[in-house]
Amino acid sequence: MPVANNRYRLREDFARGLADQLQPKLGQPGSETRKIMEKAFSPILTDGKIDIEKLPEAAQKELHKLQEASEQFESFFVKKLLSQMRQTSLSQNSTPMMDFAKDTMDQAVADQAAKGQSTLGIAKTVFMAQAATVVQQEMGKRAAEVASTPSGNKS
Repeated sequence: MPVANNRYRLREDFARGLADQLQPKLGQPGSETRKIMEKAFSPILTDGKIDIEKLPEAAQKELHKLQEASEQFESFFVKKLLSQMRQTSLSQNSTPMMDFAKDTMDQAVADQAAKGQSTLGIAKTVFMAQAATVVQQEMGKRAAEVASTPSGNKS
């Protein structure tokens, strides 16, 4: 199972949040469920914890695309918010060049807001809502492989 390179690396806060969201799905430590899940999830576990960077490249690529789409969604939302706020300002002295400059500035602020660590949280919320499904589908494939192996141990 090829592991992704840095090209598909997620933002640290996204990766940590996703791992934290998935960890309880492994079951309680010491339980029979936990033993079965650890066997299925073993390729992406480090010291009993889910390590998103160990996902197969296809899953990492999908998560990276999801992260980018989530950030673009937040950027669009912030830009729209800034544009609407600007329309309510009292200044009516506007030229086409000023409008263009303001729009460009709004877009730059929105892009930075969506990609920074101190975001509104929209991108992360959208990402988290979908990302767990990507990982669970990948691990479902792995669990099916483990279950279909007579010894229950597949590399």
